[in-house]
Amino acid sequence: MGEQKNLFLAIGLSIAIIVIFQLLFPQQALVDKPINKEANQEIIEPSNSIDDNQGTSITTIKSRDEIISKSNRINIKTASLIGSINLTGGILDDLILTKYNKRLNDGSEKITLFSPDGTNNPYYFELGWNQLKGSEIKVDLPNHETKWTASSLELTPEKPVVLSWVNNQNIKFQLKFSVDNDYLFDVTQTVENNSSSEIKLFPYRLIKRINLPNTINFFILHEGLISLTNDKLLEKKYDHLLDDCSSNSNTKKLFCDETTTGGWLGFTDKYWMATLIPDQKQTITANYRHGNNGRDDFRVGYVGDNMKISPQQNISYNGKIFAGAKSLKILSNYMENGIPKFTDSIDWGWFAFLTKPISYALNWFYGYVGNFGLAIIAFTILMRLILFPLAQASFKSMAKMKKLQPEMQRLKETYPDDRQKMQQELMALYKKEGANPVAGCLPVIVQIPIFFSLYKVLFVTIEMYHAPFYGWIHDLSAPDPLGILTIFGLIPWDVPSFLSLLNIGILPIFMGFTMWLQQKLNPAPADPTQAKIFALLPFVFTFVLAGFAAGLVLYWSINNILSIAQQWFIQRRILAKNA
Repeated sequence: MGEQKNLFLAIGLSIAIIVIFQLLFPQQALVDKPINKEANQEIIEPSNSIDDNQGTSITTIKSRDEIISKSNRINIKTASLIGSINLTGGILDDLILTKYNKRLNDGSEKITLFSPDGTNNPYYFELGWNQLKGSEIKVDLPNHETKWTASSLELTPEKPVVLSWVNNQNIKFQLKFSVDNDYLFDVTQTVENNSSSEIKLFPYRLIKRINLPNTINFFILHEGLISLTNDKLLEKKYDHLLDDCSSNSNTKKLFCDETTTGGWLGFTDKYWMATLIPDQKQTITANYRHGNNGRDDFRVGYVGDNMKISPQQNISYNGKIFAGAKSLKILSNYMENGIPKFTDSIDWGWFAFLTKPISYALNWFYGYVGNFGLAIIAFTILMRLILFPLAQASFKSMAKMKKLQPEMQRLKETYPDDRQKMQQELMALYKKEGANPVAGCLPVIVQIPIFFSLYKVLFVTIEMYHAPFYGWIHDLSAPDPLGILTIFGLIPWDVPSFLSLLNIGILPIFMGFTMWLQQKLNPAPADPTQAKIFALLPFVFTFVLAGFAAGLVLYWSINNILSIAQQWFIQRRILAKNA
């Protein structure tokens, strides 16, 4: 909560900029394109979607290891994942991200993404077949209790796995899983009709999340449902699913059921995501649901078209699932290979026109320097070069203001009781010397959106997660760890949250010093009260930014140093001309 309060202080001025931008550049409304369907295809009604796939009531909670050890499974092993597929039900319910730790410690627990039903917070992917209500021929379909047989007990990027099951009607069902070295599974479900009758089935796929997950609940971050349907990005929190998409309700909001071609849909956390990706040429009905059968049950899924399968005929249905870290590089690669707008799963926010380029720029610099702290410094220098003309004009005006201070003081003494006359003389003096008293604010105002956008990038992108700099800065996405209240790390003490505002680190102190030094180069305000307020600003900003990400404080410190150098050089030139 302390970081959220600090952020409110830091972005006050940016709100006006956001409003102005929205007024000047309003977003055009997206119009859904009509979907052409073949005449012999049947449309699946929303009532026959994923509503039947609700979680059951489980009263006994077991440990993850206990549940996994007592079931027959296919082991998954890649460069980025370990986990397993449960052969009972053919459910992908066990995934651990091997490249990421929960804490800044190589020996700490790895990030767990999927967990099986029966644990504290089940989270998994399931798929299968269903029939329309009233179908003439009832087919014995695989379900959660189905015992599948596997072609192999290990799934790797080099070795796909096929699961098979034959029902009592001699209809064979298969699930083929393959995986790459990152986080993308390719899943094909096949039906081979060896019966003597024509059957009709439709495929379904869903991601199920049981119990409300622990979320950061930070206003600049989206966690919950995320999808791209009909080329339109949708973000809904878990509360929206609970209120608007209840399986027990006869009326649901329009977004709960939508027909689309291609796209993707799933659940997103801050850094991790599980997403269903249908064949981009297939028409699907996307469904978002909440149910409660003793437990909150959140579901994101889709169903395909009803398919007629003649005797001795087989059909296949393809699709993918992404389950892993939202790495910009990985998402970009998948987008280049046919998944539309996949990088938009990262919460770029209102300032996407800035946050996206900033993120790409930082990653580009990182590719050359190999350290995100150095990448931030390089990005800061780039911003100074871009804003150089504006800063140059502003610093020239401020230097002229500083040169005029003796004359301004003389006017104050000449017209001590006639404020209007003094203001008139001051304006005439400014005009004569080409000075602008508000010019010094322009670089700051322009940098507020950049500052906020960089904060957003540091907060939401996984590239900064546990990214080290040098010395005591081991995580650029976290505040400076060496604070005053621990005597800069000499006392191993967990500072209580209510004292965190006072626990100022080394880097924020340095930032405050550079801000104070820069202020000394500026002309003091004519009003004594204003002068006192401005003199306090470096100390205020030191406390405010102390709880921010170290990478952001590093950016502000380097920016101040470059500003000081530019301002000092300009002032020396102008004062030398008038010496």
